[in-house]
Amino acid sequence: MPTFFYKWRRELSIRKQSITEGALVLTISLAIVKIVSLIYKFPLIELLAGGGWAYYQSSYNIYGAVYAIAVVGFPVAVSRLVAGYSASGRYKDVVNLRRESLKLFAVIGVIGAVCLMLLAKPITASITTNRYAHLCVVAVAPSIFFSCVMSSYRGYYQGLSNMVPTAMSDVVEVLFKAAFGYGTAYLLTFILRSEFAANGTVLGVPETSASAMSSILAIAAAGAISSVTISTGAAFLSLVIFYRRRGGMLTEEQIESSPEPERLDVLRKQILRYGFPLALSAITLRVASLIDDMTVIRSLINAMNRNMTALLASHKGLLEMTGVQLSDMATYLYEVYGYCIPLYDLVPTITANFATSALPHITAALGRGDKEQVKKHIETMMGITMLIAAPAGLGMAFMAEPLLNFLYPSLEIGAILAAPMLSVLGISAIAVCLASFVNMMFQAIGRIDLPVKLMAVGCAIKILVNCVLVSIPSLNIKAVPVTTLICYVTISAIGMVIITRETGVKTDLVKTIVKPMLAGTAAGFAARMTYILLSGAVPSKISTLAGCLVAVIVYAVLAMVLKLLTREIVESLPGGRKIAAALEKIHMLG
Repeated sequence: MPTFFYKWRRELSIRKQSITEGALVLTISLAIVKIVSLIYKFPLIELLAGGGWAYYQSSYNIYGAVYAIAVVGFPVAVSRLVAGYSASGRYKDVVNLRRESLKLFAVIGVIGAVCLMLLAKPITASITTNRYAHLCVVAVAPSIFFSCVMSSYRGYYQGLSNMVPTAMSDVVEVLFKAAFGYGTAYLLTFILRSEFAANGTVLGVPETSASAMSSILAIAAAGAISSVTISTGAAFLSLVIFYRRRGGMLTEEQIESSPEPERLDVLRKQILRYGFPLALSAITLRVASLIDDMTVIRSLINAMNRNMTALLASHKGLLEMTGVQLSDMATYLYEVYGYCIPLYDLVPTITANFATSALPHITAALGRGDKEQVKKHIETMMGITMLIAAPAGLGMAFMAEPLLNFLYPSLEIGAILAAPMLSVLGISAIAVCLASFVNMMFQAIGRIDLPVKLMAVGCAIKILVNCVLVSIPSLNIKAVPVTTLICYVTISAIGMVIITRETGVKTDLVKTIVKPMLAGTAAGFAARMTYILLSGAVPSKISTLAGCLVAVIVYAVLAMVLKLLTREIVESLPGGRKIAAALEKIHMLG
């Protein structure tokens, strides 16, 4: 490992980071997280295909909403308060905030986990009649507790502008999830299939061949999602160890010389006053998935009842080739849609952390009334967000079918069915990234009411359009990505207008949005053309990889030509000062 990189990494773990250093730390960790996650998730989808993945995905969506609250909502509340007290030199309050938030979030976590366990059967009954489907919800419920208590430590360090603990715990979490997820599902599948083959039973209950497979997949899905509970527990433990080994970044002198602290009940009220609105706003990025769970299967059944022939015809005979029974068709179509979700989630998950890193800096600049710095921070973070979101989202849009065939080699028909949906979801992912940034900006300017209000608007649109469009037999499942796109474009557009009005800062949208979109479109088109030209001469996997490589090269060149990179972005990289100096000499910095 280069010496400068080692020193840079070691130093970051014990000091505050700049806005872009913090974003970089989170980006590196999330790159690791997503690579590991994708390595095990795609084989898991193939293992659970036929119904199990639908159960897994529905349960994971519930967990995802809670996780968004615990990882985005609660930590931001703590981070905001810690940053404020730290800036005022009130370090005793900073220490008390960590302690009190840990107690509060532990209570909230216990209540949330118990409630989810009790509601497991009613929740799954609205989605499926499978007797074991509720086990997925039960298996993931304890993770709510660990996610909540983690947020105390994450928020504390984020408020002190140290993103290393959050990044470290993310990596620990995904490693444990990968280690236990696929292996548990595979082992359960093997044991239960052996039991059925020998005795005609599943967990001692007599089953037919069709019902046995459905039961086995539901139980295997529960085993797979239990890894979420194990992994969040491990991540929480890693944060506790980090705190005990590295400390809280405050010296004894700072704490002793600070003013007398607020009463503990005052701190608790502040945590709750900020925490719950932020927690509700954090669900915004998961609202589409939750609404889909509640509405899509029912709307698909309506479409089937209205005109089954038109629904089958809309997929050009592919559904008849799957061998899926008509009674299970709605669940199967929703599962096919779920094949797209790991790729779709990839980009917003990464870019959401840029705004998290920016929050303390933007809040401080607003407090000083420094509009120039506010504008700089907004454009830097939006620029980094779009620098990644635009090529990734548009790349998915142009390369949907090759990517799905590459990732799901044994699910050929499912990949073909999912491709048009991924094309739309690729563009939707860009809108989700912007919506995430908008929400964090609302929190930075102190308008924590606005994310909830915009979420309500987005929910209403999503529910209405889902129920109308998905119920049309000729559209059915293909309409779901369109409703997601409409939902998040609306949230992002309204949000950007409000931010401009509230801050008095006019963002350069051409530089931050239009140029990255143009470069991303060109890169996506180049990837598609490369794939088409090579597909007849070389194996499909090679032509897909070649297309992706060409896209990266084209986008890198256009990023420099269009000057999408700024000095602040480049200098946040290890050795970034030298790189920035070199790019500036050839006039490639924006």
